Amino acid sequence: MINDEYGFDLNSAQARDNLNYEIQSNIRRKKNFNAIEKVEKGPRDISHYMKRRQPTEWIVSSFGARGACVLLAGDKGEGKTSFLYQLGYAVSRGEDFLNEIETIKSKVLMWQADESEENCLNKCHLMGIEEGVDYIFAEDGWVKLDIPKLRNYVKLNGYQVVLLDSISTLLTNEKYSFKDPEFAGALYELNKLASELKILIVINSHLTKAEREGVSINDILGSGQISSAVSDIWSIYKSKNQEFEDHYVLRCLGKRNCEKDDEWNIQGNKEDLSFTFKNAGKYKLSPSSKKDLSQRIIELFYEVKKEMSINDISEKLKSNPEHTRRVCTELFCKNKLGRKKRSSKGGRPYYLYFMNTFPT
Repeated sequence: MINDEYGFDLNSAQARDNLNYEIQSNIRRKKNFNAIEKVEKGPRDISHYMKRRQPTEWIVSSFGARGACVLLAGDKGEGKTSFLYQLGYAVSRGEDFLNEIETIKSKVLMWQADESEENCLNKCHLMGIEEGVDYIFAEDGWVKLDIPKLRNYVKLNGYQVVLLDSISTLLTNEKYSFKDPEFAGALYELNKLASELKILIVINSHLTKAEREGVSINDILGSGQISSAVSDIWSIYKSKNQEFEDHYVLRCLGKRNCEKDDEWNIQGNKEDLSFTFKNAGKYKLSPSSKKDLSQRIIELFYEVKKEMSINDISEKLKSNPEHTRRVCTELFCKNKLGRKKRSSKGGRPYYLYFMNTFPT
């Protein structure tokens, strides 16, 4: 068909454009396929990969490690969002979080998709957060989780900590339900992103509406798939047994870095929406006590300059053997201690710990 006004065949032009599009698409697909073939590698001995291993580094001591995606689960109105705001502000300044937990000063991005910008700013005003953390909002077009876009912004701006509120909003905007595999798939991708870029990602999630005494991993919405997709899971909830005013519990539900069933009792403050650390759960070790025991163990090795078992160390320091085991294990993961496996007669093997290098 010849267009009378412009004097050319629109149908032929459209057909040529379609053909060019198909050709270019095939070229791109072929390039991508060749790229995949090119980067694919065969099996290699684990020693090759172990050279890349980095010691565990806590950006937020005992809570959030570099290279991890942490899920923070709680009921609506239990303070998850305020908790994230306070966490981001403390990390941006390198200050103790909850007045107890050491942080490494880092550049922070807060992605707020749950609260409106107005509500967020009012909350930050109450909390005394006036500067130091970069925020993005759904109103600015950040409505759904776009991991390639997030990766580019993190790399471009040098963010070391990314906080997201919340997984529910960012993925249900994509029309996914908690039961869809795509829901867990996005968390797998976030966990991979944290590992790839060596950053800490913390994302809020919700709990089921069932009545409960405490919180377990089965109380997380979509727990069957979601809980396996992230590095660590924490829950925050109001204690049924109010030992002090506005008593909340922060509890590790486990996985890779935090110690399962670690429990911190924290106090909320309605005046400025902040939380303050009160104490560790029964028979648990507080972050500051763990730091103190770590220093004492290191000093002991500098002094005695020999290999020691957990029982040897706890006897010399008069410390709880289980606490000593946990701290020595963490020091081993940080490459501050080495260890050798030893057999025992009729029982499970044990380890002898030592300093990787002793001072001369």
